[in-house]
Amino acid sequence: MVIVTDIKWRDKSGTILSGFQMDGYLMENLSPIKKFIQTDRDCVGIISGRGMVRNGKSTLAAQIGYYVAWLIAGGEMDLRRDSNGRFINPQVIKKPTKEVKFSLKNLAFSPEELIKLGTTLPKNSVIIYDEGRSGLDSKGTMKAVNQSLEDFFQECGVNNHVILVVLPNFFKLNEDIATSRSMFLVDCYSDDNWNRGFFDFFNATQKEWLFFKGKKKIGVRNKYSSASSSFHGKFSSFTPFDKQEYEALKKKALKIKALGSREARIKEKFVGMLTIYREDTMKTAEETAQRLSTVLFKTVSPFVIEHGHKDYAKFAEKHEKRGYV
Repeated sequence: MVIVTDIKWRDKSGTILSGFQMDGYLMENLSPIKKFIQTDRDCVGIISGRGMVRNGKSTLAAQIGYYVAWLIAGGEMDLRRDSNGRFINPQVIKKPTKEVKFSLKNLAFSPEELIKLGTTLPKNSVIIYDEGRSGLDSKGTMKAVNQSLEDFFQECGVNNHVILVVLPNFFKLNEDIATSRSMFLVDCYSDDNWNRGFFDFFNATQKEWLFFKGKKKIGVRNKYSSASSSFHGKFSSFTPFDKQEYEALKKKALKIKALGSREARIKEKFVGMLTIYREDTMKTAEETAQRLSTVLFKTVSPFVIEHGHKDYAKFAEKHEKRGYV
């Protein structure tokens, strides 16, 4: 591995260090991204975890995110190699000419946060969409993730962002995002002793081969071994964020997501029952509100009934559009 960027940070002993370790081949494959987005395109990278959680994919995504943001800000590494393919002098040859805009504010843990960042951050920003711990094996959740990414591309594509999608299983993405829409896949895994810090890199071509061949196989190991990776490597435990703040943010996001999901399910049931009641009884909003006030022992406004009816219409339209009904 080589030392990339000039970021200043303290190790466990308190020593101030400059830069962090990154696999040389990974560094090279990420370096063209700056020029790519300058051609009025967005760039999508996928970081998966071989169908598992807690194997370092969020850590590697943060390293990749910072390195790319550093390049976009004007940083440059010496990528020259000798005749044997070895790096001649892998060091920083140009420091960023602009501020490296990459922090915890560049992380999204929900579709809503993703769209918000895509529309509010400056052009050519790096965004990490981390769905790594939210039950991605469920069919409904993955439909929502795929749809949120499609919405992001439609609404925010003109901003030429770099988006890194972090999720356990690459094969849960839809075909368009997994193949033509994304530039690369980095699949993280642990060794036989459960040590983290290993990855396989698949370029655009190998990623496509992996997806189509792996889809036909049964079992996670068989799927991920169905095509050769472009190269494999190691990564460190370094993160450009304060680890405690980072973990606290992820836990908070998960709690909000869980609470929001419960509230959403309760609301869906309410508007569903309200719709059934109104259709079966043909009562007006005023009559329904009066009846509901009696049941709940408190006044319910007719506006609540009207809003509930409108909410159901939106709910039905959304699910029909996404193929849920």
